[in-house]
Amino acid sequence: MPRKKNKEKLTIKSSESKILFGTILFVGGLTVAISPFLISHSDLFSQISLFLGYSAIPWGIFLMYTSLFLLLKSKKFVSAKQAVGIFLFSACISILLSFWQKPEQLEIADVLRGTGGEVGKLLHTSLNGVFGRVIEIIIVIISLVIAFSLITGTTLEQIRDFLEDSIPEPSDEKLKEPSPLFSFFKKIGIKKEGDDIKIQNGNNPIEDDDTEPYIESSAAETEKKLEEILHRDDKQKEMDLETEKVIASVKSGEGDEEEQQAPKYTDWVFPSIDILQEKEVQQQDEKLYKEKALVIQRTLMNFGIQSKVVAIAVGPTVLRFSLSISTGTKVAKVKNLSNDLALALASQTASIRIEAPIPGTSFIGVEIPNPTPNFVYTKDMVKKLRQEADRYELPLILGKDITGKTTIKDLGKIPHLLVAGATGTGKSVAINSLLAGLLMTKTPDEVKFIMVDPKMGVEMGMYNGIPHLLTPVITDVALITNALEWVIREMMRRYTQLKQTHTKKLAEYNAKMGFTAMPYIVVVIDEMADLMLTSGIEVETKIQRLAQMGRAVGIHLILATQKPTVDVITGLIKSNIPGRMAFAVSTLIDSRVILDEAGAETLLGNGDMLYKDQTTPKSLRIQGTFTSTEDTENIVNAIKSQVKGEDIEYSSSLTSAMEQAPGEAGTTPSSQRDPDFGKALEVVVLTQKASASFLQRKMRIGYNKAARIIDELYEAGAIGPEEGSKPRKVLVKDVSEILGDDAEDKY
Repeated sequence: MPRKKNKEKLTIKSSESKILFGTILFVGGLTVAISPFLISHSDLFSQISLFLGYSAIPWGIFLMYTSLFLLLKSKKFVSAKQAVGIFLFSACISILLSFWQKPEQLEIADVLRGTGGEVGKLLHTSLNGVFGRVIEIIIVIISLVIAFSLITGTTLEQIRDFLEDSIPEPSDEKLKEPSPLFSFFKKIGIKKEGDDIKIQNGNNPIEDDDTEPYIESSAAETEKKLEEILHRDDKQKEMDLETEKVIASVKSGEGDEEEQQAPKYTDWVFPSIDILQEKEVQQQDEKLYKEKALVIQRTLMNFGIQSKVVAIAVGPTVLRFSLSISTGTKVAKVKNLSNDLALALASQTASIRIEAPIPGTSFIGVEIPNPTPNFVYTKDMVKKLRQEADRYELPLILGKDITGKTTIKDLGKIPHLLVAGATGTGKSVAINSLLAGLLMTKTPDEVKFIMVDPKMGVEMGMYNGIPHLLTPVITDVALITNALEWVIREMMRRYTQLKQTHTKKLAEYNAKMGFTAMPYIVVVIDEMADLMLTSGIEVETKIQRLAQMGRAVGIHLILATQKPTVDVITGLIKSNIPGRMAFAVSTLIDSRVILDEAGAETLLGNGDMLYKDQTTPKSLRIQGTFTSTEDTENIVNAIKSQVKGEDIEYSSSLTSAMEQAPGEAGTTPSSQRDPDFGKALEVVVLTQKASASFLQRKMRIGYNKAARIIDELYEAGAIGPEEGSKPRKVLVKDVSEILGDDAEDKY
């Protein structure tokens, strides 16, 4: 069978045809709209006026509005609902203009021109003949309301609410019932916005008629309740007394060494900002920036994108052009032209960074290097920090953002920070800047540092000798594991102190003590890659635990690496460290490892970075603070000048923990071991298997207890460390190697 030919549909396909018909329709509408005022100039205007009368004005507006569908490429500013509304409004105006005239007068041509014309006459007589004048006017009013709703986008619910609110409430309670019209709206399902939401206000509870009446309790019940209250008060008094005893013991210096933290540097003087390097300012060329804005607009125009630069943000080293694009243009189309824009602008980098959109705006940001850069100096940042130092627990001076605004973050709220970037991009300078901000605003009583520098102290060795350190800068990788184990024990000790004093965080504990009883501890680790290479899973688990629980007791981590790969910055570490500082990297993959998004591969270097934490939905581009070696030495020397070398007291417990052999640091005393430790040791030695789930099955105990016993076995040296998914190695063949010859007497 021969195939049936598809019926051709008459459509306006070409742009030229749409513009032609749209123009004709627009001119026709304009002619109709002005016809009542030009009757004497032409027979055409006279006939149109006779046909439509003064309703020709809304009918002309309807035709002109309809022409926009053909003339405009985008239909964002035109709506079919609005067109229907204008049509309905025009018809109602035609009826109303003819409604007030007598039927015999509508036969006169001059009268028709002053009313709704032949159209108004036809609509009026049709409705009047079928429904009568009363029903006709009701239909017209309802049609006008519907037309108003379609044209303005106002819903019928909003119109009802407006009418309801505009009518004053009668004084008589009987008259406060809703009118039949409003009752009708509610019956047909039109509800006021928010009617289906139940509001529960704890301060002003809603009274319910169904509530049970108050019944007076008997004397016995009253006495019982009184005893409960008094007993509760006694318990509270006991808790308060216990808290006071703990506070008194700490203040008096009783207890462990680490608990005796009475203020020692009460007359501490912060280093003067005059010792820091003065900033150099270069004059900005606004004319050059405007020329580059025109280049961006012309380049996008060559690719068919209409755009306009609405603002230029001049940052220290980066210019950002706020770009407004035409409606209907895909953002991805602009982002794909980054290399073409870089070529047109003669950018110093292979590509430019495009931020789409700029947070909080409807513009696209095009970021290029500033031809006349101004770097951010420590002196300027510290001056700003000291004006508002009380706002931060542990202030970090990051630098200035792309608009030139000073950016300072609080490590106490982040609460941990990861710094990553390629070699020579400003990572080490950034760490010195972070430390400079803390040393210039915090006393040794307020913050303590544990610094780890695998590069034999090349980067951090200059900090040795300041009273802020708990131990000299650690350069031996073999000692780092024991140091982290000590930090974990210190963390658990602090949690015990908080529990005894009924506080939830370090700031509350110090406030209750009346002084800085426990200082903040900031662990700074440079070059994580080398640490992960030598210690691996053992270091990772300890860092993970500190990152999970350290915030409440004032223990914070700053980790830095120049190798941002998944084997260095693992998923476990990233999940617990929300603060990220990404400097320039070589590949897109490295950027995603650090920030979980692209962008770091387009940075300029020399301190140009992207910052992100849990409070920033998108990365912030910041020019990092430049702290020279001279500035760092001046700060350190100013601090050392206030104390003598022999007066510096390092933590003896930390020092002794690092001197212990691997597996001995943090060993749980025999008296504090789990009662089932000996039994578990026998099971492990007999089976040569060791895992929490294995002990859970064999000894029929809970998982938490089994995991705790596994940790004790590891601390005692009976089993080896975790090796990923592999089972732990059993290091002993007999229980006597751990328990001694009198093992039977002990367990």
